[in-house]
Parts: sequence; structure tokens; C-alpha cells
Amino acid sequence: MPRSVLIIDAMSNRRIHLRAQLDTSAYPVDLAETQAEGLAIIRRDSPDVVIIADDLPGLRLRQFCKLLRNKTQTQFTTVVVAVQTENQSARVSALVDGAHDVIDVNADASDLKARVRSFMRSAPPSNGAPRQARSHEAVGLAEAIPEFAPKTIASFVAHDPGDNFHELLRCASRDTGIEFRLTSPLVARREPDAECDVFILLEDQPNDSIRDTLVALRNHPDGRDSRILFVTDCISQSASPLDLGADDQVPTTISPTELSMRIARLARKKRDADRRRKETNELAQKAYVDALTGLSNRTAMDEYLVRMDRALCNQPRAVAVMIADIDHFKAINDNHGHAAGDVILAQLAQTLKSSLRDGDFIARYGGEEFLIVLPNVSESQSRRVAQRLRDAVAENPIALNAGTHVRATISVGVAVAHRSDRLSTTDLRRAADNALYSAKRHGRNRIEIAPPASPHGRRVGNVRSDS
Repeated sequence: MPRSVLIIDAMSNRRIHLRAQLDTSAYPVDLAETQAEGLAIIRRDSPDVVIIADDLPGLRLRQFCKLLRNKTQTQFTTVVVAVQTENQSARVSALVDGAHDVIDVNADASDLKARVRSFMRSAPPSNGAPRQARSHEAVGLAEAIPEFAPKTIASFVAHDPGDNFHELLRCASRDTGIEFRLTSPLVARREPDAECDVFILLEDQPNDSIRDTLVALRNHPDGRDSRILFVTDCISQSASPLDLGADDQVPTTISPTELSMRIARLARKKRDADRRRKETNELAQKAYVDALTGLSNRTAMDEYLVRMDRALCNQPRAVAVMIADIDHFKAINDNHGHAAGDVILAQLAQTLKSSLRDGDFIARYGGEEFLIVLPNVSESQSRRVAQRLRDAVAENPIALNAGTHVRATISVGVAVAHRSDRLSTTDLRRAADNALYSAKRHGRNRIEIAPPASPHGRRVGNVRSDS
């Protein structure tokens, strides 16, 4: 369904003025004279943005916002209240009652269009299946569900803020838990505060480069996840701060109370985004990490080997593949139990990983098998690495409880491809597996090196042991 806007105002000249300021070619704009008429349109069409006048006869804004949020179809509808800019108490009251934003009843066209575009970008997809609200998500600027919240750090960025803004920040920080840090645009562009939750950018005058700072923050690793509040009265420039990446925009006449409320909302949004990003990373880790050993799992291994084959085709180089297997692991499980076997697998995996270089790759290949890839190594180097792995395992008995230790050993099969061999990782895996089988057959706790490849990629000669 197309995005839509509803304007509710008893005064026809203001309704017409607001509609004229919007981009009606991009989304339909409906008009309503009364709250009842507006609610009838909302029930029928569920607009994405509702702009409602604060002096609408009979309006009880808190109940109006609550009504929309209690219905599935309108729970994410953005409520914007139109007030007189100089009426600071009305602005704050609207935000306390649950409005997402407050605009001037005589809003500038470029500012209003930019705000609506910002609301549309942040709205859930209109696919007929609204996403479920999270219990910790704060809606609008109403008070959030009480929960522990760390101190909010806000970095105030300006060329010359002046005494008035210093006083504004002092008042806004009082009893709010907001820590304000002052910085220059140059420092913010080069080294933004990584601890900052909200950057407050003050534009003193047109073309003072603060919008360049906004763009730089959005592209800097230490600034891109923070929220940005842009303070300006220069709303007639070609690109709106909201279109350049700001999360909110307010005039320089903003009151301390409204400023602190907006900062608190942006900080909550950042914490929610950080939480969701962490959850996503944890899910990704579960998809690619073996839960028992903490190593890469088979899926991650397969994808790594595909990338390795592609890299070897583009830039041939030496590479070694090893397959290590725990000796007599079935007997360990039979004698000590499967729980003990899990402990041995996990600790042995970490022993192997800690004995490798940062650029090496290790994955759990099978039940008690591990696959290791060593880029840019010769046969002699790979043999030394395999020996180091075997010795590290043999020399570190694993404690199962206070009185029981198990000294496990491993057998290792190694296959090495020189730069000119043009072998795939599948070839190397097969050769390493054959070498491992030979190590098992000849007594275990030993290393076997696969024979070198022929010019046609076939292995020639016998497996060489390094017991």
C-alpha cells in the first residue's frame, strides 16, 4: 500500500497550508476537520503519519495517541502535533502525551517535507503484516517502560556555541543523567567520541560546514551508530539535515526540557538498535560457530574453502591442509562418559587454536576431527606446525575432575600445495584425509605427509610419516 498522511485541523486555512507544503505527488494527503472525522479516516485507511493541531476542539492527545497504539493497524503510525513555535509549554506537553514530533503550524515546506520523508523511512514496511512491538521499545517521546538505563552521553558540536547554549545545556543536564561533552566540528569529523550516544550539532549560520560534519559522522566507524540531533534555524538550504542523516532536527529556540526529552528518546533508540545488532551478531555466530568447541563449524568451513579456492585461482600461492583426529576417542567416551568426552573435545580444540597463527583457519570437521588450513607455508613449515600441535595436545593432560586426568593424543594428516601445483582445497582435503588414515593405520599419535602432486595434480609416491 502507498504511504499516506492525514491532517486533522479545525481551521481550513491551516489544513490547506499544511497540505500545500507536502509532496502530494509522492503520497496521498487526506484532510479532516474534527477528531471524529479523522478517526473514521484512520479506521478506514491507516495513514502512516497523522498531523494534528494542538488546539483541535475536544482533543485529548494522550488518549488519542494511546488509541492509535493499541490497534494493530496503527501501532506504528507517527503522530505529529502542530503548535505555535513560541509556545514551549504546548510543545513539551505534546511530547509528554506521546507525540513523535512537534512542528510549527506555519511549517516551512522544505522542513516539513524532510520530516515526513524521515518518518516514512523509519516506518515498518507496509506489507499487511505489522511487525511485533518489543516490550523495551519506546514509542514516541512518551516515558519509556521503567528499566535500568546507563548514563546518556551527548557530544555538543559547534563552532562557537555562546553563553546561551552553555546555559541551555546546563539546564538540560539538571536531574536528567545526561553528560554533555563539548567538542569542535574538526575533532568530531576526525575523531568522534566513540562513547557518545547522541551528537548535537549546532548550525550557527548558513554554510558554516556543520552539515559536512553531519555527513562525516554518518560515515565514520565511531559515529555511524550514534544518533544525531541537528539544531538549526537555517531550513532553506538545498539539502535538509534529515535527508543527510540526522535523526532529529529542532530550532535554536528549543527549551531545556524539550532538548533533554529528545536526547533521551534518541539515546533509547540507539540502545535498542545496539541491542538488536548484538542479537543479530549472536544469531550469526550461532550459525557459523560450533557450540561445543567454539571453533568454526562445518558451514563456516565450507564457505571458507570456497573463498580460498577463489583466491587461489586469482592468485596462486602455497597452502597446507591438515586433518587432525583424536586417537581412541570412542574408548575415552566408553571409559569416562560422553560428558567427559565433550570436555576433552572443547579443551583440546582451544589447545589447537592457541597454537596457530592469527591468519590460520581451524574448524570442527567431524565428531572428533578438526580441519586446519595454513596459508603461505612450505612443506617443512607445515610439518613443524603439525608437530607443534601434536606435542601441545600430548603434553597437556585434561582434568575431568579433582582426581582424574586424561592425556589425549592426536594423529595428523597433512597435504601441501606449492604455488605451481594449482590444486583445489578439495584435492588437498582428500590427500590429507588419506594421510590421516595412514597415520591411524601405522600406530596413531603421529604425523603423515601426503606425497607431492604430479604436474597433472595427482599425488605420486608413498605417504611419508613423521612420528
